[in-house]
Amino acid sequence: MTDEEPMGKTVPNEPPTKPQTDTVVYAPMVGDSDANPATSGNAALCPNCETPINGPFCATCGQSQKNLNKQVWSLAGEVLDDIFRLDSRVSRTLFALFFRPGFLTTEYFDGRRARYSPPIRLYLVISFLFFFTTPIMNSLDSASSEDSQIITIENDEEDGEDELSTKLSSINLSWLSREENEALVILLERQIKKTVTRVEEDPSGLWSEVMDLMSAVMFFMLPIFAIFLKLFYIGSGVYYAEHLLLALHNHCFLFLATLFAGCLELLETSAIGVATGPVASLITFWIPVYMYLSLKNTFGQSHGITALKFFFLAMVYIVLASLGLAAALSVEVLTQ
Repeated sequence: MTDEEPMGKTVPNEPPTKPQTDTVVYAPMVGDSDANPATSGNAALCPNCETPINGPFCATCGQSQKNLNKQVWSLAGEVLDDIFRLDSRVSRTLFALFFRPGFLTTEYFDGRRARYSPPIRLYLVISFLFFFTTPIMNSLDSASSEDSQIITIENDEEDGEDELSTKLSSINLSWLSREENEALVILLERQIKKTVTRVEEDPSGLWSEVMDLMSAVMFFMLPIFAIFLKLFYIGSGVYYAEHLLLALHNHCFLFLATLFAGCLELLETSAIGVATGPVASLITFWIPVYMYLSLKNTFGQSHGITALKFFFLAMVYIVLASLGLAAALSVEVLTQ
């Protein structure tokens, strides 16, 4: 016994310690039947950023912990639910979209986003409803007016064909040879005649196909129009993303207001037409006022400057929309 050892106590022989190793356990996806990481002795990590997580979403990268090992129809159902989900945000978003010009854009960039529907989802759903429903409403309107209209076709088809051939024969593109110009004239004449025949036989079908093309044209026109917004407000200190979001919200309102006005106009011949007609006219009047107020509320400039910019931006938009419609018609004519 040494002086360092206390009386009546013995020091047990301790076994050598083993080096400690960390065990990495990735969180099972939501819906898995594996062991719950909360009940195991190891912390669950996000498979994406390896941050400890506690819940269905990662607090660092935001990745969902949903299990993607599912049937195809289950995944398709989740995608449709993400796009068309109806919750309390929808009513709040639609009210602000229709009655508070520029409000959603301002709220988004002020950081208040979770209380409203995401802008891209909002645009996709409303534009789908608009471009899907508009041809149907046009066909219904044409069918209801057939009884009150008499369509007469003049017997001057030969004169019309001769006039068309004369105008097309004047086409002479300098970068094409003579044979290529003649082939182009023949192609255009044949396609235009096919389109005219299509319009006479099924005008609603042709209009439906044009509207399908216009949906893509309008989507690609959004960033172009946002560039003009940026140029008109280049000294305002507003980033391009806010201009793009304002253009997106204004297009959502335009589609929705046009859709409502069109539906109300279809009811003018019904028993409630006395009430729906004035409401449709009021919505039509509200569209330009809304666009003007969205600029005024978003950028906060004076009424005079805002009115001047609104006028020139309206001219730019009309030109862009006309070019888009002409492009859609050209594609439809050349691909008949």
